[in-house]
Amino acid sequence: MSAFLAPIHYWLYNKIRCVIEREQFIFKAAENLCGGTAEEARSQAWQSYGEPLPETDLQEQIDHSNIHGWLQRQINVAESREAAFIQALVDNCGDAAIDVAQTAFREHGVHAARHADAQGKYETSTAPGIYKAINDYYLNGMPCDQADAILESTSDKMVWENAGCLQEPNWKRVGADGKIMKKLYNEWLATFVNILNPGFAFNQTADTQAGAKSNRYEIVRV
Repeated sequence: MSAFLAPIHYWLYNKIRCVIEREQFIFKAAENLCGGTAEEARSQAWQSYGEPLPETDLQEQIDHSNIHGWLQRQINVAESREAAFIQALVDNCGDAAIDVAQTAFREHGVHAARHADAQGKYETSTAPGIYKAINDYYLNGMPCDQADAILESTSDKMVWENAGCLQEPNWKRVGADGKIMKKLYNEWLATFVNILNPGFAFNQTADTQAGAKSNRYEIVRV
């Protein structure tokens, strides 16, 4: 059994908690739209994937005999539960649920960016500094996945690509619409960047879902 947890484990755990927190933002917004249907949709997601992790220290929850496996499972659970919840809302409440989810993602992006800015440790006047903040809040697989390949890094512009969306297998597993989920995630990223520094913008410039060979993104000064 591990006697301690490395900072990287807490770093990843905090990003998992970010998804769990966003799920609550979605629920509050959906409750105003769908009423009891939102509660039913959330209950279904919880029954299928378990209730969100309690807000206690990681030491009290993690499987010390299988740290990597436990963290990977929590990533899958959090992303799958969120996607299943959103898809259930769309199925039961129609296209209006997409707008509600988009608003929730935007509001949570604002919340997360303000939290990041309050830490005072990110160079938000540069594209690489904003990209570092994204990596500390945006759940994008395990550190060993090495999803992003940096193509350009200057003070004014950061460009990266990856072969595929790491969240997509979890979206597919629960039958969620990948295009809707990608739109929501990009809304979160764009909001996060804009709140950290309105002088920069986040864009996706290539998308495997549209037939491109890779996903490509940028943070660019505007």
